[in-house]
Amino acid sequence: MFSQELFYFFVVLVGLLVVLTGLCLYLLIKKIIDNKNRAHIEQYKEEYQLALFQFLHEGVKSESLNGRSPLQIRALVELLAGFSKMFASDDIQERLQGFAEEHFQSFILSQLRHSRWSIRMNALYWIQDFKMKSMVERLKELHASKNISKAEEIQLLKIAALFEEEDLVSRLIEPNHELTEFEYSLLLHALRKEQFGPLVHVFEELPEVMRFALIDSIGTRNRMEHVPFLQRLLEDGSTELKIRALKAVVGMELYLDVERLSVHLRADSWQERLMAIKACEYIRSQQLTPYLTELMSDPSFYVRSQAAQSLLRLENGKEVLREIAAHAEDEYARDMAEQWLERGAVS
Repeated sequence: MFSQELFYFFVVLVGLLVVLTGLCLYLLIKKIIDNKNRAHIEQYKEEYQLALFQFLHEGVKSESLNGRSPLQIRALVELLAGFSKMFASDDIQERLQGFAEEHFQSFILSQLRHSRWSIRMNALYWIQDFKMKSMVERLKELHASKNISKAEEIQLLKIAALFEEEDLVSRLIEPNHELTEFEYSLLLHALRKEQFGPLVHVFEELPEVMRFALIDSIGTRNRMEHVPFLQRLLEDGSTELKIRALKAVVGMELYLDVERLSVHLRADSWQERLMAIKACEYIRSQQLTPYLTELMSDPSFYVRSQAAQSLLRLENGKEVLREIAAHAEDEYARDMAEQWLERGAVS
């Protein structure tokens, strides 16, 4: 009985060794082939580089650029992708796009159908780099297939923004995958100025995280044409939207009058009070003194600290802080005033 079990164990062990040996040989051979192919691609790139450069700059096309093998096509694709990031001239970009449309369609379509995710992603990046509008319908079919990963969908949406597709807004509102605020921010960063208007117009229909990303993007991209929209949010938006709008206002260094700002300086949310104090930096009016003095006793440490910093920027700020440090009834207000007076003395 024992010898029979030992025999079966030996058979299983030998089988595993054979499988592992076969797997190692497969990986080794694959690595050798991949290295050989990469060497050929690099050689082709050296051969094509000058001719492709001359074509992009002068429009004179050499017969040597008619690559036929998959490796030759791959070399041309990689070269052109590098050139696309180097040159911004309209003429060069037009030639670059035309060359890609003429030579790479079949190759890139085959890459889009590949089973490996990384290869499909590379194909999408190339379509964006080369601005291949001939791929639009194929990409729409791909997006509608529901079998794409989140990264692929985000890249498809970036391409849709690049080509200013009419259904971009609906595709952003109802993506196949649930997108985070950060991912929406990446997408909004790719939009041109005129593409923001339709999103602002349907703001109430947007997913919540997309609303937040849109407001932040208006601030970071300094979209001055949407200041009235931010002002409406400050008047009628929810607490979170008001905080976001104030953050955008601070980022754009916009002036808000003291009367309007005072509403936010006395808001229930400490985050809203904090962002309102930060907006005071671009006003520096003596009218702010009583509001900031009151906020020196705020329950939030961050609000007290920001209020002291803002007071220090005012013309009579040091005198106000000295008065608070010496006579305020609130212990926290006195401590914060003393801290910022010391910082002011050091600076």
